[in-house]
Amino acid sequence: MISAGDRPEHLLNRALLLLAPAITIVVASEFIVVGLLPLVSQDLRIPLAKAGELAGWWAFSAAVAGPFVTLLASRMAPRVTLIATLLLFTLGNAVVAFTYDFNIMLAARAVQGAMLPAFVSVGASVVTRLAHPSEQGKKLARANIGFVLGVILALPASVVLAQGGAWRLPFIVLAVASLPMALLVALFFPRLTENKTAGIGGQLGLLRQPLFLAHLALSAMLFSGMFAAYTYLGAWIEQAFGLPGWLMALVLFLYGAAGLAGNTIAGRFADSAPVRATLATMLILVAAINLTALSGASLLLAVLPLAIWSISHTASVTLCQVRVTLAGKDAPSFAMTLNISAANLGIAIGTVGGGWVIDSQGIGAIGIAPIGFAIVALPLIMLIGRDATSRQPVPTAPGRT
Repeated sequence: MISAGDRPEHLLNRALLLLAPAITIVVASEFIVVGLLPLVSQDLRIPLAKAGELAGWWAFSAAVAGPFVTLLASRMAPRVTLIATLLLFTLGNAVVAFTYDFNIMLAARAVQGAMLPAFVSVGASVVTRLAHPSEQGKKLARANIGFVLGVILALPASVVLAQGGAWRLPFIVLAVASLPMALLVALFFPRLTENKTAGIGGQLGLLRQPLFLAHLALSAMLFSGMFAAYTYLGAWIEQAFGLPGWLMALVLFLYGAAGLAGNTIAGRFADSAPVRATLATMLILVAAINLTALSGASLLLAVLPLAIWSISHTASVTLCQVRVTLAGKDAPSFAMTLNISAANLGIAIGTVGGGWVIDSQGIGAIGIAPIGFAIVALPLIMLIGRDATSRQPVPTAPGRT
C-alpha cells in the first residue's frame, strides 16, 4: 500500500530499477533457445525443426493465451503478478534444464510464453500510472531497456554458455537468476494495491478501435521484417566470416551492446513523434541489413552497417512497445499485451518468410524479406500518421473562438 510520504517520482524510480533486470530475465528465457537449437537437436536426437518447437510453442502461447492471462492478472496487485511470474520462470527453466521428456519441455515453455505478456504489460501499466503524462513514452522506453537486453543479448549469451555442447547451462543460469529477482521484487517493488485498470469490457474495447488495430498490424509487420533477418544473423556471420564459436559470440555481444543506443534514441522521440520515428527506424533498419549483406566476407566493411542494424533494430522494438501502449492508454496493460502478441505473430511470420527466401536464394539474401515486409508496413504508417495529424488541434487566430 502507498504511504502518504511516498512520492510518485520515488516510486517510479524504484519500480524502474527493478523492472529492467526482471524483464531482461523473462525475455531472455524466450530468446535464449534460438542459439541452442542445433545442440538440442543433437542431444535429444530429434530433427532441427522439431527442436524449433521450443521457440514456436512459446510464441504461439504468448500470442493466443497471453491476452487472457493479462486480463486475469489485471485484477491482481502488480507486485503479486511480477513475483508469481518470476517464480514460474524459475520452475519452467529448471524443467527445461533437467528433464529429458521433450513434451514436458514444450509444456513448460508454453506456460512461460503465456505469462510473458502479462509480466511485461503489468510493468508498463505501473510506469504509465506513476509517470507524468508528458513523460510516459520516455519512462516506458527506460523500462523497455530490459526487453531490449533480453532480445538482443540472449543469442550471444547462449553461444558463450553452451560452449562444449552444454546447452542446458543457460536455462540453469536463468532459473537461478529468477529467484533473487523475485525476492527483490517482493521486498522493494511499490505496493500499488489500488486497481485503476479499466474493466474487462473497457480493455476489450481496444479491439473495436480501427486505429489501435492498425497499430497492432504495424507491429506485426515490423517484427516480421526485423526477425526475418535477425533470426539468421548468427548463421550469416558464421558463413560470411568463418569465426570460431567464442569469437562469433563476441561479435554478437558487441552487436547487442551497440543496440543499447537505439533504446536511448527511441526514448527521445517516443512522446513527441512515435510514428515518424517508427518510419525512420524502419527505413534505416532495412538499409543497414542489406548493406551488411553486401559487405561480403569483409568484417571491417560489415562493422558500421552491423552497428546501425543493431541500433535501428533496438529502436524499433522500443518504439513498437511505446507506440502501442500510448495508443491504448485507457488500458495500457492490455494494450502492451496485445502488442506482444502481435510481435510474436510477427516473429513467427518473419522467421518463416526469411527462412523461405534464404533456403531458395542463400544466406546472402538475408536482406530481401525485410524489404517486402517494409513495403507492406508503409501504408499502415501513412494511415496512422495521417490520423494522428488530423487529430491535432487547429490553432485559432487571436480574438477568435
